[in-house]
Amino acid sequence: MTTTTIPVEGMTCRACEVRVARALEKLDGVDRAQVSARRGRAVLHGTRAPSPADVARALEAAGYRRGPRSPWVTRDVAVWRDVAITVGVLVALAALVSVTGAGTTIDRLATLGSSGSLVLVVLLGVAAGFSTCMALVGGLVLAVSASHAEARPELRPRELLRPHVAFNLGRVAGFAVLGAVLGAAGSVVGLSGTAVGWLTLTAGAVMAVVGLRLTGVAPRLAQSLTLALPPRAAAVLRPRGGRYSDTRTALLGAGTFLLPCGFTQAVQVYALSTGSPGRAAAVMALFALGTAPGLIGVGTLTALARGRGGERVFRVAGVAVLAFAGLTVTGAVGVLAPGLGAPALVSSPATSVSANVTLEDGTQVLRTVQVASGYEPAHAVVRAGTPVRWEIDSQAASCAASISARDLGLPTFVLDPGVNAVAFTPPEPGQYRFSCAMGMYWGSLTVIAADA
Repeated sequence: MTTTTIPVEGMTCRACEVRVARALEKLDGVDRAQVSARRGRAVLHGTRAPSPADVARALEAAGYRRGPRSPWVTRDVAVWRDVAITVGVLVALAALVSVTGAGTTIDRLATLGSSGSLVLVVLLGVAAGFSTCMALVGGLVLAVSASHAEARPELRPRELLRPHVAFNLGRVAGFAVLGAVLGAAGSVVGLSGTAVGWLTLTAGAVMAVVGLRLTGVAPRLAQSLTLALPPRAAAVLRPRGGRYSDTRTALLGAGTFLLPCGFTQAVQVYALSTGSPGRAAAVMALFALGTAPGLIGVGTLTALARGRGGERVFRVAGVAVLAFAGLTVTGAVGVLAPGLGAPALVSSPATSVSANVTLEDGTQVLRTVQVASGYEPAHAVVRAGTPVRWEIDSQAASCAASISARDLGLPTFVLDPGVNAVAFTPPEPGQYRFSCAMGMYWGSLTVIAADA
């Protein structure tokens, strides 16, 4: 019995391990192959060691290479060039959107969607598909589609579009089923602000790992961070050979119902208010259908990638996924630890309440308008010790409609269209933050002494 250790390049997941093991076990003299994507190697057990040429051919036939262990940081100039160009293009696009005011169109769609008609629910979905929801759901779509295209480069473009179709069909079906549950149960499946923050942080971390792998800038680190289920769980959830599964992708799409997107939560509240399982299912399904164009479009290029050009597309996709991950993680950190990820607080001293605060029957009435792009005004001043009725006029169903205000002792809450009232008594003097549940939009409240 002989044992031979072979370095293998190109493995990123447990499916890669399965393909490499099966390819190597077909070689004469090899009885068993133990393959580790994390370590970048295959250990062959058998009656004799195969020749290096046979091993190289078997690996190449499976889509991998024999070679030295991947470096921590790539020295490939082409990789860094493509990444730098992509970063420049993304920055330019962000600047273009800011200068041209293209985001205003999305804000208007979000405002229209607040009235709740089925047509406007679809428009709201379209707005969500091209807006802040792209940072979370879009990152997952891009990660799934790019990984599938990278693993199966021999498939035709039509076949590589399957993940998009499966994800969105699962998303629409899942939203319909869970929407019906909302209509029947009469209550939203709620998560605490901390739970929402951790869920968002986890999703962002997963996207970061996938994005890092796709860019190719840190090969060994990407291998060491390879995400994989325990073997027994993987055997249950993954078909033989580690092949792509429409079912798993569809279930991932359905699961996005629970992700903390303010658009989704706003529509969930409307679906709840219908009191009808049928109408609630239609509302949620149409919203998910409206998001499909943006979510399908974000990964189409990865499905059309081929050859050397395909490698560049994967790098572009990786940078985009990392950008989404950065936005998502920053928001989550801001929610979990405002001192680290939140914007700076207003530093100017205040001696009186702000103009949007009035005293009515011994209660401070704080008036705020929630729009698609945040809160107006985003800062207010109230006195400590006097009860506050916070009246928030929700004029647009967006991420900003889901508010996390842990500093003020309030649970995470979702705004209904129109004026919402929240009561609390300001704690001791100081400055307190609030934000949307995903940490995308922020506001603050300064509490001054009662006799100030």
